[in-house]
Amino acid sequence: MSGRPRLAYLSLETPRPGQASQTHIDEIVASLREAGWAVELFATTSGGASARSSYARRLAGYARVQLRLIRDLPRFDALFVRSHFMALPAVLWARRLGQPVFQEINGTPADIGVTYPALKLFAPLFAWLYRAQYRRADHLFAVTDGLADWARRFAGHDRVSVVPNGANTTLFCPDGPDAGLEGRYVAFVGGLVAWHGIGTMLAALADPGWPRDVRLVIVGDGIERERLAGVPADGRLLWLGRQAYGDVPPVLRGALAALCVIEDQDGRSASGVAPLKLYEAMACGIPVIVSDLPFQAELVRGAGAGLIVPPAAPQALAAAVAALAADPQAQAMGARGAAYVEREASWHQRGRQIDTVLRRTLPASGGKPAEPAP
Repeated sequence: MSGRPRLAYLSLETPRPGQASQTHIDEIVASLREAGWAVELFATTSGGASARSSYARRLAGYARVQLRLIRDLPRFDALFVRSHFMALPAVLWARRLGQPVFQEINGTPADIGVTYPALKLFAPLFAWLYRAQYRRADHLFAVTDGLADWARRFAGHDRVSVVPNGANTTLFCPDGPDAGLEGRYVAFVGGLVAWHGIGTMLAALADPGWPRDVRLVIVGDGIERERLAGVPADGRLLWLGRQAYGDVPPVLRGALAALCVIEDQDGRSASGVAPLKLYEAMACGIPVIVSDLPFQAELVRGAGAGLIVPPAAPQALAAAVAALAADPQAQAMGARGAAYVEREASWHQRGRQIDTVLRRTLPASGGKPAEPAP
């Protein structure tokens, strides 16, 4: 291998502006390029729950992107996959070419059934498709310790590293303008999906314990958007919809706190959660209120960056909002969170972690695929 190593990055989850998936992809690609890689993204352009596209259209998109990738793979030194059950053809072709394959894991196969309940019937098939890929991977990257432990058991090997999400600390930082929104508010930034606790946040807003002068500002879109239509039009809920990446930090800077109240629907969060929204809010120097789930709760406790509430507990969430609204020292939590992200969780640091594993694995592969675990 001479010159800059070449990496093909495959994402069958359509990157969309304002969604965490696009942010993660863009930041990892940028950080790997900064580390010396020539990275080319192969991604679908239609699909995903928020697009409401048909399953047939999505399958056609998966096929088109992988056919293009398979044609171009000989130009690359390795394949990096944002884990997806339909990526098996690309993985098998890379193995045939003797190229190393890396997989980035952001959840378990159970996530599909939570987002699309109608597909739970096919859970065994999805699990088989994921396992077939993970067993053939030269290395797996998981975003939490619990997910890494699950991946080792599921794949049957120990070629697994933990690389959590991060934040762009140039864009997401305490210094800078706020959005100029009227009054006091707490913010939620993320996809409107079942496990993000949209129902819990709305129930907390209606709870008597929620301060009357504090609004809930929601940034994002998704299949749970209909829930917002049932909220009384009293001005206490402001839905901004999906916002451009650069427009999110001002919304966060002006907030009393950010909410990250993920729920453990069907056990999908039992292995831990490390959401992008958590790191970005902390980086902006505001306190966070998070549900008591592995990894994120431990991170917030360790950094002293906010409050922890039980999952799916509207009254506890309302009480936490009231506590921060009444605490003149609450911003000290935000300052500690920003210091933590700057010190330990920038995308630059995440990219260097991945780069170290890629460069260690590439020459060691010797052009031979990793053998599937028995």
